[in-house]
Amino acid sequence: MDNKQFPDGEEIIPEALTFTPAEPDAPIPEEEAPDFDSSEEAVPPDSASEEDMPVIEEIPQTEPAAEEEAAEPASEENTAEPAPEEEAAEPASEENTAEPAPEEASPDGQGIPETPRSDAEEVSVQESASADRGKSFMERIPDVGEDAPSHDGLTEPEVGSELTPDSHALDSHGMLEHGQEEPPFDMSILDDPELQEVLEEQMPEEEPQEDSQEYRDNPAEPEPAPEQPAASRMRPVRKGRPKKRGGEGLFGIPHILVTIVWLALIVVIGVTLGRMIWVCASDVLAFGREDKPVTITIYESDTMEDITEKLYDAGLIRYRSLFNFYASISDAKEDIDPGIYDLNTRYDYHALVNMMSARSTREVVKNLLIPEGYTCRQIFALLEENRVCTAQDLASYAASGELKDYWFLENVQRGDKYCLEGFLFPDTYDFYKNSSPREVLEKLLDNFDHRFSEEMRAQIDNLNATVTDGSFTVREVTIVASLIEKETAAAGESPRIAGVIYNRLFRWDYPALLNIDAAIIYAQDGVSDHIDTSLDSPYNTYRNVGLPPTPIANPGLASLQAALNPEAHDYYYYVLNPATGMHQFSTTQEEHEQYRAQFAAEAAAARQSEEE
Repeated sequence: MDNKQFPDGEEIIPEALTFTPAEPDAPIPEEEAPDFDSSEEAVPPDSASEEDMPVIEEIPQTEPAAEEEAAEPASEENTAEPAPEEEAAEPASEENTAEPAPEEASPDGQGIPETPRSDAEEVSVQESASADRGKSFMERIPDVGEDAPSHDGLTEPEVGSELTPDSHALDSHGMLEHGQEEPPFDMSILDDPELQEVLEEQMPEEEPQEDSQEYRDNPAEPEPAPEQPAASRMRPVRKGRPKKRGGEGLFGIPHILVTIVWLALIVVIGVTLGRMIWVCASDVLAFGREDKPVTITIYESDTMEDITEKLYDAGLIRYRSLFNFYASISDAKEDIDPGIYDLNTRYDYHALVNMMSARSTREVVKNLLIPEGYTCRQIFALLEENRVCTAQDLASYAASGELKDYWFLENVQRGDKYCLEGFLFPDTYDFYKNSSPREVLEKLLDNFDHRFSEEMRAQIDNLNATVTDGSFTVREVTIVASLIEKETAAAGESPRIAGVIYNRLFRWDYPALLNIDAAIIYAQDGVSDHIDTSLDSPYNTYRNVGLPPTPIANPGLASLQAALNPEAHDYYYYVLNPATGMHQFSTTQEEHEQYRAQFAAEAAAARQSEEE
């Protein structure tokens, strides 16, 4: 029964009330029969006897669909004794109309079968229901007359009377048994803060619901019964992690201590990072460096790690890893060129890289003279001395570097660092500082190609026809020219010395031993203090017949011309006269030995006179 009272003056259209007679043979147990005063509570439906519960005719429903449903059994709320006459009967609520009523039971326990209706009766019932829709509640109640049987205490409700709740129905519908007092609620349970916090976290937000007691025109649509609230005495189970105590942080450490530790870490990290940044910046920007010039040499084969190590050893940088990092992000390897560089310890990283680039400072070395008769070793050292290119890079590139296709190198075997001996033409050149080895070598070889003209190439054929056995090429001519270059004391002697060499090679009855000391000196890497005629070397012309395997120097143009056009004579020997600085030529060995003894005695007398 709904406890909500309807406001005065509002038209009340209650649902049809249905009553079911009690079973005639169902006795009421003594222990269950309630003892109550009729003035205080309504009589429960179970306490009424068959004689006291007359059958009240069923009032037809206002809707046609309701006629098809079975009559609802009387519940505890709609079968109770009515309130006093001044209280009006309450309309059926959603609680007693939510669920469809089961079929009425007969006195003997059997269900009453539904009498089938004819089509005419069905139409009559629908018309009667339609006509009753516009009538009020009292007008739709059939007149049963004064003599109609009525239930004890059940009176007709008066229109406009006040509706009050049935206290017995409320007690029967509650959680307590009849007559049992509700124990007092322990209010101290609600004071637990942990319980309040758990309840606030676990209890979902309640959505506003429509008033379940609102009167509805269609009682046939049942609504789910409201859930029974949990007993207030039951404490909910605590879930989740326990609440931390106030003032404590990680591992139970107080918050103030954690804050101090974090601040200390931040300060230490900040100071450390600041110092590292300053140290790195001072090295990158060369802060506080002294003014000290340094010269380093970068070779073609050097890697970035080798360059970094050289800069570190020279005191130009302090941290290898820092410079390597700078070189990696700035592509310094692409900018650094091989060469010899004058640097300063006050240069920062950017200046160091720029100064080691040949493209940034293309300083020219002008009028560099390469003397006639210089060997490759001497030429490479001279170029390095003048910062043109390093001797190491020149020797390495001469052995295996890619060069132009020169005709005079056709029979030259590459692989040795001095394999270009004889073809690096001596002359005066202009070079860029820190040039590449290919640029330097090709400039020298281009000059040889230019100086050895087509006329000179034709003279090789004439030489083979008149002097040699026909096997000479430009390579053999260059070897002879190198021997002439190293043995000649003056330019006028070159054709005569060339004649002595060819006479020994092709006109001598003895083995063709040239006995030229310059070849042994070449085999001794230029050391001329002592000539070892017993040296086991292909360049020892005292033991090996014929020409040495390669030129022993880079001859000039005069020596090349003399090798192509030797003087015709019968000389086979020559010896240097120290007094004149010229050679004395001889036909026989006896004459040659006399000149040697004479020049030796004169040299001894000159030394003795100098000592006196």
